[in-house]
Formats: sequence, C-alpha cells, structure tokens
Amino acid sequence: MLTFMSVALLIYGSMHLYAFGKVWMAFPHSFGLALALMLAGIVLTFSPLLVWYMERQSWHGAAVVTAWTSYTWMGFLFLFFCISLVFDLGHAFATLLHFKWPLNDAMAFRTVGLLALAALGYGLIEARQIQVEEIKITTPKLASGCVTIAQISDLHLGMMSGDAFLERVIAKLREIKPDIVVATGDIVDGQGDDLDALARHFQTYTPPLGAYAVTGNHEYYAGLDNSLRFLRSAGFTVLRGESAKAGGIVLVGVDDPSAQTPDQQARLDTGKTLAAVTANDFIVLLKHQPVVNSETPFDLQLSGHIHGGQIFPFVYLTRLVYGVHTGLTKLANGRLLYVSRGAGTWGPPIRLFAPPEITLITIESKNK
Repeated sequence: MLTFMSVALLIYGSMHLYAFGKVWMAFPHSFGLALALMLAGIVLTFSPLLVWYMERQSWHGAAVVTAWTSYTWMGFLFLFFCISLVFDLGHAFATLLHFKWPLNDAMAFRTVGLLALAALGYGLIEARQIQVEEIKITTPKLASGCVTIAQISDLHLGMMSGDAFLERVIAKLREIKPDIVVATGDIVDGQGDDLDALARHFQTYTPPLGAYAVTGNHEYYAGLDNSLRFLRSAGFTVLRGESAKAGGIVLVGVDDPSAQTPDQQARLDTGKTLAAVTANDFIVLLKHQPVVNSETPFDLQLSGHIHGGQIFPFVYLTRLVYGVHTGLTKLANGRLLYVSRGAGTWGPPIRLFAPPEITLITIESKNK
C-alpha cells in the first residue's frame, strides 16, 4: 500500500508540475505567482491524504467538502493534462512540418482550460445519467420460462455518493422489476459514511427471488466486517466461495483477491460448493474483477471493477491491463463474460464517455 501511495502521489504531483508549468508560461513571471503555484501544487497534490485524515478524525462535514473540492479538481486536472498533451503534440507536428502554430502560450492555456472545464461539466452530468443495459441469453439449461437478473456494481457508496445517488439506483431497480438483484463488488467506497442509514434505503426494495452480493476490493478498504454487516443489513446474501439456487439457475460468488492478507484467507475456491452442481445447471459466477479462471466452471460470469475506464481515455488503459472490454464477450466453450461499467464513480465524481449502468440480464429457456 505504501508503494502504491508513493507512486500515485509522484504521478499526481508530476501532473500538477506540468499543468502549473503551463500557467507559468501563460502569465507574466513574478515571485508571487511562483510562490502561489508552489503552495497550490503541494496542497492539491496531498489533498486526498487530507480527506483520509479528516475522515479518520470523524470531521464529517469538513471531509465531505474537502473531498468534493479535491476530487473535482483531480478530474479537471486529468482532463486539462490530456487535452494539453494533444495540443502539445499538434504544436510539435506543426514545428516538424514547418507550419506556424496559431496559438501562443496564453491562448493555448485559455483554450485548453475552457475545453477541460466543459468536459468536466459534461462529466458531472453524465455521471448522474444511469442507463439500463439489457442482454438476453437463451439456454437449454433452464427448464422453462425465463429469469431476470439486475446487476449493480461499483456504487462506491460513501462521502460523495450517498442517499440521493442510492435512491436513483433503487428507483431504476423498481422500474425494471428484476427477479434477482446481484451486486458484484465495490458497493461501499472505503471513505466512510453512515452505512446503517444507507442500508435502510436498500431495505425499502426486495426483489422477488432475492439479492446476492460478492466483495470487491473496496469492501476491504472500508473494513471487511463493516462491509459484510452493511451488505447483510441491506438484504444481500453474501456469497463467499458459496452458491445459491434461485429462479432455476445457480449463483456462485467468490471473494475479491484483495481479501488475501496474512490475517485472513480470500474465499476463492468454488470446488466444494460446485460439487453438487450438475452439467445441466446454468451457473452464474459473480466475481468483482473481470479475470476469467479457466478452471472455474460457469456459463455466465458477471464482473465490474474497471468502470468502463470512467474517464476517457482511461478505457484504453483498463483494456491493456485486463484484456477485456465492457459489455458482453463470448468466451471459449460457449461461456459468456459480462463486464459492467458500474453505477458510481471513484475519485473524480465524473464520467466521460462511460455512462453509469445497471444491467438487466434475461436468461430464457430454449424449451419455452
């Protein structure tokens, strides 16, 4: 964790150095400007740690305000950085081809700043527009009729996504009326809030055939015991290397590998729980990270974690790291993988070209 934090702060600090270098070039140089940029860079780079400290001190109001300020700025900075790099590349190509670049430093800074601000505004709006993605699967393994599953993932409930956001999620569930609700991890964020109050929102809605959940990495950041208590209080049956039958299908869930610590074992092995499952059962595997294990039997794996990149162009990085894209993928031997974009946000409270989603999966019998 210390190594991760050090690398993250180094990258974040470098982005500030790059952006504030653009400010320095766009305005007349002065000692006051240099001092202001240096202080702002230090404070803003370490502001996520300040949020963490305030939360640990139970300074809830100050932590919420600081979190919104810090992470909204983070979103703006990332957008500014990406757009400015494109302008820099354009300037470099123009120089290489002996064309005159039409923008001076001040004009380029203002243009990039306005574009980043516009993208930030759009991203704030897009993050609130939850879409329902529908997929249909036909199988001979379902005796008759059909069963519907709503997948929710990556809500990141906490300081920045609370009551109002959760009510929008539950309103969508009431609207689509699934038989089963499954939660594929990162339902809580790890930067705390009143989880008991949030659980009561879930208690107002009960799907006919039950609600099931697995842990994500953020359930461990928030504290495994607290997260499990929240999920169970919210009405979920938590599957930790366990299975359950509902609606003529078998649901199997595994822990996220981040549960693996010197003090506890992650429940990743499904061998025992699948011992009683036959080849005629339709198996839905709930697994937070979209990593496919060829030794684990399933017909459909439901995952999340990557947020569809959340902020363009991060989508290309997630594809590089995990080798998958969001949506439905056909795997070998007729198996299927569905990777949700998730409904919430992590870090910056924005989404850019990766709208939040709830997935409605209809599994139909071929014998229907």
